[in-house]
Amino acid sequence: MKVLLKISLIVLFIAATINADAQKYAIEAGYTNPMQVTKIGSTTGSTTFFYGGKIGVTARYSLKSNANASLLTGVLYSLVYADRQSYGYPIGTGLTYKTTGHFIDIPIHAIYSLPISKNMSFFGYAGPTINIGLAQNVKVTSTQPYPITSPFYVKPGSFNVYSSGSDYQLNRLNLQIGVGGGIQWKKYQLKSGYDFGITNLNKVDTGKMFQKGWYVSFSYQF
Repeated sequence: MKVLLKISLIVLFIAATINADAQKYAIEAGYTNPMQVTKIGSTTGSTTFFYGGKIGVTARYSLKSNANASLLTGVLYSLVYADRQSYGYPIGTGLTYKTTGHFIDIPIHAIYSLPISKNMSFFGYAGPTINIGLAQNVKVTSTQPYPITSPFYVKPGSFNVYSSGSDYQLNRLNLQIGVGGGIQWKKYQLKSGYDFGITNLNKVDTGKMFQKGWYVSFSYQF
């Protein structure tokens, strides 16, 4: 009941602040470079770098209290790919992890614009981004000779990290804090930003995993 009350108050505050007559919708697409970083205590372990694209729609709402301030939200789909290799002993053996990820991003960003002419302005933004993992399929290929009883043994095969039967189980929900900026000319906008993951995604052991990353995108308002 307390949680529902807090959510209701937040919604009422936003509704009272937003000028509903100043909605601006946009199609957004761009390049994204997320990474998943593992940590054990204060030590950073392996890092998986992803490369891919994102596309979606956004809505921007002007604030009654300040003409240069606005709030942006929307839904963006990302398709990313990673190919990580880990070499070991004997020399020439190792592991290959090929990963395909599907994610949804829901930004809730506060924006402040600085006009420099009638048609052009710079802007900066910050706020939370809710990242939802739809699927993350991993194919592990091993050329290492370790037996299954060895502590260095890694099971080869294909799996989805969000599946309950996977050796690597991750949380689907990832809360991130995003910051960035860009430039707008008429209805066209170019921006770049960085999302800092603050949610531990790891579900199966004492180590932690965080997802963060950089992106650049182009959008057209209509």
